[in-house]
Order: sequence, then C-alpha cells, then structure tokens
Amino acid sequence: MQKYRISLIQFSTLCYSLILCWILIAWTVDAEGQTAQNSIAERARIRDLGYEIGIYPTGRHNAITDVTNVKVGHVTLNQGDNIRTGVTAVIPNPDLETQLLVGAAYTIHGNGEMTGMAWVNDAGYIESPIMLTNTLSVGAVHEGVVRYLNHIALPIVGECYDGYLNDIRGLHVRPEHAIEAINTATDGAVEEGCVGAGTGMRCYQFKAGIGTASRLLPTDQGGYTVGVLVNSNGGRRHQLRIDGVPVGKEIRDLLPFQGKDGSFIIVIATDAPLTHRQLRQLCLRATHGLARTGTPSTMSSGEFVIAFSTANKIPRRSDQPVLEMKMLRNRNLDPLYQAVIEATEEAVYNSMTMASTMTGKQNRTIPAIPLDRLGAIMKKYGH
Repeated sequence: MQKYRISLIQFSTLCYSLILCWILIAWTVDAEGQTAQNSIAERARIRDLGYEIGIYPTGRHNAITDVTNVKVGHVTLNQGDNIRTGVTAVIPNPDLETQLLVGAAYTIHGNGEMTGMAWVNDAGYIESPIMLTNTLSVGAVHEGVVRYLNHIALPIVGECYDGYLNDIRGLHVRPEHAIEAINTATDGAVEEGCVGAGTGMRCYQFKAGIGTASRLLPTDQGGYTVGVLVNSNGGRRHQLRIDGVPVGKEIRDLLPFQGKDGSFIIVIATDAPLTHRQLRQLCLRATHGLARTGTPSTMSSGEFVIAFSTANKIPRRSDQPVLEMKMLRNRNLDPLYQAVIEATEEAVYNSMTMASTMTGKQNRTIPAIPLDRLGAIMKKYGH
C-alpha cells in the first residue's frame, strides 16, 4: 500500500489539474455551441445568397428608401417570454404638413384592416405616414399618428396578426411607440426580418417579418426608381416558391402549428410621375409579385397594397383653383409594372431569409428558413 501513498501537495495539484481540464473542456464545448448558434443566426438577403430576381437592377440599398426622401422607422417590442410585436413607419414625404403626395390603395382580400384607404382612393392623395402594426394595436397606432401630426388627417394603419408568438391581447403597443417609429425613421439601408411590425410574423410557416427591395429602370425607360416594403405573414409551406423553385415542397419538416392564414401588407413608392389611376395599376401589379411566391390569397387572409409617387407635390393649402401635375404616358408604364412585380417578390423573400428563429408566447417556436438547405434545393433545380 505504501507505493500508492501521495502527499497532500500532490493530491491538491491533481485536483487542480482535473478542475482546469474540466473548465477547458466546458469552455470549448460552449464555444463550439456558441459558434454553431452564431452560424445558425447569420442571415442574408436573397440576392446576397446569389439569387437575382427578375431582369432589372436594384437601387443603391435595394430598399424602398432608394426612392428619394422616403424613410422607414421601426420600434421593436421583443420582451420577456410573451411580447413579440412592434410598429413600422414609412414616411412618404418629409414635409407632410404642407405637401401631399398622389396615392392609391387596393385590397387583394379584405380579411384585415388598413385605415384611411377609402379616403386615399377618393381624394387621390396621401397626407400621413403609412404605419404597420399588429391586428389589435391599430387603434393605439392610429392615436399616435393623430398626436404626432399638426394637421387633421385620417391616419393610414395596416395590420397583420402576430398572436401566435405575441401576447396580442396584452395591447403592448402604445401611441408613443408609433410616434417613436416616425421620429426615428431614416433613409438608407432598412432593417429587415424580426423588427418593427414584423417582429412576431411568419410566412409560409417560416419566421418572417419586414422585407424590402427596389428596382432602377434604365435611362431610356425613364430612369425611375420603384421601391417596395412588405410585412409578410401569410401562406402555407407547400405553396412556397422561390424564383420558381418549389422550396416549400422540398422542406417538409420544421412545421409549426398554423391555424388560419395571415396577411401581407405591401407599400410601394416611386419617383415616376403617376396619377392616382396609374398608381392603382401599380398596386394591382404587385399582386403578381406576391403570387409568384406561391400564395393564392385565401379566405382567412387580408392583403392590402398602398402606393404613392414623390414626383408631384400637392400643396395642402393654395389659393390657386387649378393645379398642374406631370403624368407619365400610359404606354410607358410597362417597365414600372415589371419593376414592382420584381421588387414585391424579392421583398417577400428578404422578409424570410433575414428573419431568425423565434420563440414566444407559451414557448411556441417558429423556425427560420434554413439557408443551407435552401441553397441545396436551389442548386438541385439548376439555380
């Protein structure tokens, strides 16, 4: 037994070494796990993944803000276990107090709400920010816009349902959040995915939210810019097509429960000099871009489209009985139709590829579309 006897110092050294090894192993496993988690969390826009949608080039930021003077702001409420919601503001014009913009709106299917649409289509112009939020927070955001504006207007507020992940009956969006989204709106790159009104949204049973894209027409077609921003919250997995590829049929797992279909809100901006009637035609063409992603727009969904042009400024007050406006000839509209179709389709894809997996109310989880599997599927179909 003598040969197995060790000193206290030797025993202490052995224990210290074992503890050090355990810490090192634990740190390594954690680091590897964290690296894997970070890798999973890395998201990318559809174009950055190598897939170019359509024929026209994008604007500088490939966003609705590529249309001069258009700004976007988000307030994201991602708190605790149950709050997954927010507000998104699209500011069409920096001087809404004195200038109006020509606008139009269209309902693809009306199982939802966008306030102010009737007046936009009767008056033919837009006089307030365009706000997006969840279904039960329309009133709070409406109030926020009323408080923000110095003039009396009918606020434009569109909604999508986020009650699967969000405690929607908690009414966590308040008027001050709408004001904050307006005040913090900026031009340039637009944050996408699980932000603002898109925080709790899902699309084709993958996590989704806010997406945006733009198209720049060549000089010989006017050189105009068309930008689109969407809040994506509809569709079933088997319907999903990305650039024509039946991605939804290829990814049959990762299927969270889904009751009724959700909705899509589409906001279109352009610097082309269009009338109300022409902008309404642009709204109609956006439905083609949405359809290219797969959804048929079902009975339980609500899809609304609103469009505006920054080319003509209508004075809020004027002593002139006759106002002059520029108007693009109808025969020159076709490139704009193509551009809005492409931008709408790409914006929906960006709303998904930029969104991350999210867990919310009652520990429910909606998975993000796996970008590695998406790449393999696209390659399988020759992309």
